[in-house]
Amino acid sequence: MIARLLLALAAGPHLFAAAWYWDVCYDEMVPAFQCYNLNAPYTNTLFHYPWSPTDQNIIFSLFTANNPTTPDHLAARDAKTVSSSHFNSNGKVAFLIHGFTDSMEGIWVAPLIQELLTKVENVIFVDWENGAKGPDYYRATANTRVVGAQVATLIKTLGVDPAIVHLIGHSLGAHVAGYAGEKFGGTYYEFDDRKIGRITAMDPAAPKFEGYDVRVKLDPTDATFVDVIHSDTESLYKGGLGVKKPCGHVDFFPNGGWDQPGCSPSLIDLSDFSSVMSITETVACSHSRAIAYFNASINEHDFEGHPCSGLEDYLDGYCERCGTSGCNHMGYAASPLKPGSFFLHTDSLYPF
Repeated sequence: MIARLLLALAAGPHLFAAAWYWDVCYDEMVPAFQCYNLNAPYTNTLFHYPWSPTDQNIIFSLFTANNPTTPDHLAARDAKTVSSSHFNSNGKVAFLIHGFTDSMEGIWVAPLIQELLTKVENVIFVDWENGAKGPDYYRATANTRVVGAQVATLIKTLGVDPAIVHLIGHSLGAHVAGYAGEKFGGTYYEFDDRKIGRITAMDPAAPKFEGYDVRVKLDPTDATFVDVIHSDTESLYKGGLGVKKPCGHVDFFPNGGWDQPGCSPSLIDLSDFSSVMSITETVACSHSRAIAYFNASINEHDFEGHPCSGLEDYLDGYCERCGTSGCNHMGYAASPLKPGSFFLHTDSLYPF
């Protein structure tokens, strides 16, 4: 690790007008090393720097039709791990990225991998469990930058056209996808002037992202097509964990975007988001429901979303038809040809 001291003339939340901040650089990354500091716009981590890829123990697990249950492990900078694996260079590639306090052991992971394998030739699960572990949400927030850079590095190592890559992330994983995507195409690209084909964000995390600069969070410039499922947009103080405002080309708000059917209303009322983000799966049911909706959408359910200007019109019953602009379909079948916000009702039990 290389560190050098720079003067940061800071602007943004949580920073003083002028202060000294270290650039922390990791030589295990591509290019030769990448550096991270706390200068604006990266002011959302309460002075936490991201850990290195080694410290986070980021693991890339490849699943294909030829190895659907026993993965090959890929290294972001090592093309030999790709050539010796079951990777299908002629097929589409989906990356699956978990969120805070989650891992490859999450109960949703294996079923979703198997569903995706019915549609794409390569599924790569990004396990950054060590970097995402609680209770320090600030640290995990900082770590998303490095994980995103590692995902981008692996895409470069794979040697595929970024247009065939689909990044799928839940919670903090959605912002990891955003960080990876911004390195391809757009204003700030580093690796390739061609954009990532698609990012699907499953209830992207709101705390320390919503309200910050677009370079800090997922936004529509991060891929050619960004579709978002908002399932837990209740106020943070009432336990809501997901981004409330549209942040993609297409944004879906099932059941208005909060209190999903079959999920008990949150019983907590906390202002400390580190505690909120550490709550159990039961309390975070609505936050996780976006994953279940996406899973069901691949082969089992056609979630027709109706165009709608916002929650108030949805609650008043004005969003029950496709209208002249047409409907869109939440989840895997989402179309970039019909941008905007869409609302829909679901049932309480899978496949909803």
